[in-house]
Amino acid sequence: MKRFACCLLFLMPCTLIGSAQVTTEGFRALHVDAGTVTGKIRSYQGMNGMPAPVMAGLPGLVRQYRELRVSQVRTHDVMGPTDVDAMFDYESKPLTRLIPDSAVRAAVVKSGNASVIFPDENADPDKQESYNFGPTDKMLTAIHASGAEVYYRIGRSWGANPNPPADFDRFANVVKHIAMHYNQGWANGFHYNVRYWEFWNEPGNIFWTGTAEQFYLLYEKTARALKSVDPTLKVGGDAIANPFDLRDNGAYREGFIRYCSAHNVPLDFYSWHTYANSSADPYDAVRLSHVIRNVLNASGFTKAESILSEWNLSADYTAREKDELQSAHNAAFIGAVLTYLQDAPLDEAMFYRGDAAWMGLFDLQGHYLKPAYAFKAMGAMLDTPQRFAVEGVDTFGFAVLAGRSQDGKKVQVLISNYEIPSSKLPKSAAESVGNPSAGAPAPTTSQEKSLALRTGIVYRDNAGYNLQIDNLPWGNAAFTLRRYRLNDTRNLELVEESSGSGGSLKLSNAMPTDTLDLVVLERR
Repeated sequence: MKRFACCLLFLMPCTLIGSAQVTTEGFRALHVDAGTVTGKIRSYQGMNGMPAPVMAGLPGLVRQYRELRVSQVRTHDVMGPTDVDAMFDYESKPLTRLIPDSAVRAAVVKSGNASVIFPDENADPDKQESYNFGPTDKMLTAIHASGAEVYYRIGRSWGANPNPPADFDRFANVVKHIAMHYNQGWANGFHYNVRYWEFWNEPGNIFWTGTAEQFYLLYEKTARALKSVDPTLKVGGDAIANPFDLRDNGAYREGFIRYCSAHNVPLDFYSWHTYANSSADPYDAVRLSHVIRNVLNASGFTKAESILSEWNLSADYTAREKDELQSAHNAAFIGAVLTYLQDAPLDEAMFYRGDAAWMGLFDLQGHYLKPAYAFKAMGAMLDTPQRFAVEGVDTFGFAVLAGRSQDGKKVQVLISNYEIPSSKLPKSAAESVGNPSAGAPAPTTSQEKSLALRTGIVYRDNAGYNLQIDNLPWGNAAFTLRRYRLNDTRNLELVEESSGSGGSLKLSNAMPTDTLDLVVLERR
């Protein structure tokens, strides 16, 4: 029998044997009623980044994506493949910042320009020979093989030309034929049932130098072209970089949405991004999701989906941030975010990014990095989708998700212990005294220019947990408990295995910050 840390584990119905030997001061009291299902655990296992290599030297990750239960793959920053009409320039400043190595950048530029779908802007969109589908076919075939759904981003990768297409009608027609190729078999194509078609990425200087009005018009033409292929396709945008920054008077939020409403343009979803660079707050995405939902509802798009198509702890892709992005700290952040999103008005989410490129989840040999194990743990929770409410959690980083399997033979609890670094907290937050189990603050209003840092964040009783589960679905039958831990030294490894019986469980464990525990109970 394995033992971990300084905490002893014993299982008896409604009893913690040996409690005198267990120091539980500063532990969080958690309670789960396994007899009452309150909802369904939702999958937010979407990724940016391909399971097929986007650059030479990167590994194939089809198996790993399957293991993580990746639900969707967004076709963004693939550097050529899946890009409609991108042109890459070796001297591009954004590309140089991303890839400072001159030889690697030259190879990416050469490969990227040889891999775009429609390389000649003057070619006839109705002719098969005008298209270069091969490189993109490989990418989408790998996504299909991984078991994930394709979420097709229409536009261009980082560092490509940001200018508007020369001919908007031609561009829309090209996108129409791309949909025909991947959904209807046109030009020796496929029947992949690609449902989501996201228009552009982060309109602004990096990806779009045209006017907002040009953007609206190009979106309208492209959306109508896609709907002519199949009216059930989901078309939307605009993958805004900062969904709360209205210094441009909301041109790519309210302005874009108002245009679609006024001109009866299809908008099946609105997509947006958030990175916690300044806040390190795992609850930012939830707060923003309420704002976006309110904006859509106010504009009459009550049925339009809200999609978070990029998120991470940081958007800093440079080497200085590498250790942070690959750390147990980021893994705990991810675990907390994925748990909090369960209660957000959000339809889909895609992490940036899942492959072995910059900010990815894997190393160059395809081995898991710490954050990948957080997704693996959350993927495991999908085996117990009947969700239970958990008492004793907070919105500051101590996040818990619990559920049982459809057949009632398995119960799982995922506990994430994350702390916002003190350097990220506003002074008022660091000095205030609050209740760590308090509910979420009211969403910030959409009239503000940025998402304000939360105050009143105080970390108490998060040195560990006293978990009590009542009304286990198997009554007095015997069961096995297995506990897996992810932290600085362990990679979701089995650290505890015991047997018990009965309808209740009490379990105490020390749990430092930047740690995840996956507790698995299975009827024997």
